Amino acid sequence: MRHAAPRAVHRMPAAFPAALLGSGRPLTLRGSGHSCDGQTVSEAELLVTYEPDTAARQLRDLGDGLFEVPAGMSWYGLERHLNGRGRAIPVLPNYLHMSVGGTLSVGGVGVDSVRHGMQIDHVERIQLIDGMGISRWCSRTDNPELFRFALGGLGTVGLIERVVLRTVGYRSRTHLHRVEHASLAELADHAERVAQRDDVDVYWAEMRRGRISATVGWHSERTDCASGNCEITSDLTFAGHPVSAKTPPADRVRLWADYVVPAGQFSSMLAAVEGIGHRSLLDDPLTMVYVLIIRRPIDAPAFAFGPVGAAPVSIGVGLYASVERTPAAIDATRSALRECFQHCCESGGRPYLYGVTELDAATAERLYGDDVDRLGHLRSSHRLHHVNSHVPLARVAAERHDAVANSRSAERR
Repeated sequence: MRHAAPRAVHRMPAAFPAALLGSGRPLTLRGSGHSCDGQTVSEAELLVTYEPDTAARQLRDLGDGLFEVPAGMSWYGLERHLNGRGRAIPVLPNYLHMSVGGTLSVGGVGVDSVRHGMQIDHVERIQLIDGMGISRWCSRTDNPELFRFALGGLGTVGLIERVVLRTVGYRSRTHLHRVEHASLAELADHAERVAQRDDVDVYWAEMRRGRISATVGWHSERTDCASGNCEITSDLTFAGHPVSAKTPPADRVRLWADYVVPAGQFSSMLAAVEGIGHRSLLDDPLTMVYVLIIRRPIDAPAFAFGPVGAAPVSIGVGLYASVERTPAAIDATRSALRECFQHCCESGGRPYLYGVTELDAATAERLYGDDVDRLGHLRSSHRLHHVNSHVPLARVAAERHDAVANSRSAERR
């Protein structure tokens, strides 16, 4: 964990982000700061963050369900604005006070992902600022490589300043059916069955304090339920939503990680989480296991570093621990997460890079192939050496790029 305070904080848009990125000074990019393992903590460098209070005034309705949104806006404010106009975001995270740009930089999944995939699957185009302060629009047809690398790329190819999002019609009611499970193995079997269906609108499951349950939902105008396990919820997005993120007690440290594997591999992945977690994690009342199903659109782009690979349907499991702030407890938890990560990779899955992930060169190549080398080239050609350089993905890409450059130099000599 990195705890050093930043030297200076610049909020956007008042601080002119293009000028900041073009300054050449070491920068850390941050959305709302809701990340894990020090990814958005800077050490003796500038911290560039958004100013959400100014964001709502910059919204633009482009017609045909498209909205141009400042990246610093929160999903909470955006969804409230859209609902008032009969529209909605297809996929929302379970915590809505994160910034649009920050979440799109890691992928974005939620209870609606069983129907609509990732948040980045619904991005029409983005305005991206590189390390020279140059701003350009990127989409599937304009600067498509930057588009593919920026979404889910942890800010390694520049700062997302504005985005154009596709929306869907707003439906206020959701018919929810809850299922209790006696074991994680039973939960895994149920999740695999739901993943084979194409008629589910909402899905999530969790284990907390020894209780295991799953919720399946459909957007419906029904006003009654036939059983005690059923309910009709209005505005599910905002139901019981926290005003702010809960911080762990002072004597605890938050270590969270998510792993996404192709459907069909989830039972094995969850068994690995259970086997590893019982050593130190799953019996802790502050630990939660959280499950989502992600069904991507048929025409979704192949994002370079997104948490979902080529599989049309995937299942993600999050292991969210708040452990004692002691070296022994932290090391034990990191060891457990490391084993879960290895099993995820062996199952053909990917980590959600928002969380605790120990990414080395060999693992990065295994997960992302030639895209790691390409990232090093993009960061070099767009002068991004000073932007988010502490992020493991950027560090690995830089090391590989430098190694190739040194090898070619040696050959010329």
